[in-house]
Amino acid sequence: MSTIVRRMVLLAVAGCLVLAGCAQPGQLGSPPETAAPAPVTPEPPAGPVELGRGTVRDPLEIRTPGSAVFSVRTVVVPPGGTTGWHQHPGTETSILKSGSITLVRQDACEPAVFGAGDAVFIPDALPHLARNDGVEPAELVVTYLLAPDAPDRSDVPPACPGV
Repeated sequence: MSTIVRRMVLLAVAGCLVLAGCAQPGQLGSPPETAAPAPVTPEPPAGPVELGRGTVRDPLEIRTPGSAVFSVRTVVVPPGGTTGWHQHPGTETSILKSGSITLVRQDACEPAVFGAGDAVFIPDALPHLARNDGVEPAELVVTYLLAPDAPDRSDVPPACPGV
């Protein structure tokens, strides 16, 4: 092999080694190093996002004696779970997104079952209990209109015998 050919081969090999050092992992056929992928930040949804929608079966009237605190929460009641007997210093409106609940109220001790798409209105200070008698979690969006500086709820003794 001539000296010129030998030099050209050496230059070609040296060039390949230099370029190989510049390659990114995985470009030359070797597996990339196990590096954590760059985090992906999801884009926030455009416009308003509906948390839930439901229909209240009965007419309702809401009044407050003065200012009130409005809050919205998501509540999940597992199968067999219960809220226990309690009341609120204001009104509650709940939308069932999924599952079902059995509701018992002091003014109607007969249990009533509500399912996905239903909404429930609880008047001010009315003792009530909700329980999940179903096999899947009950997901609710709960809105309260409560008296300022009062606890959100108070546990109360059972208001209906045998329930």
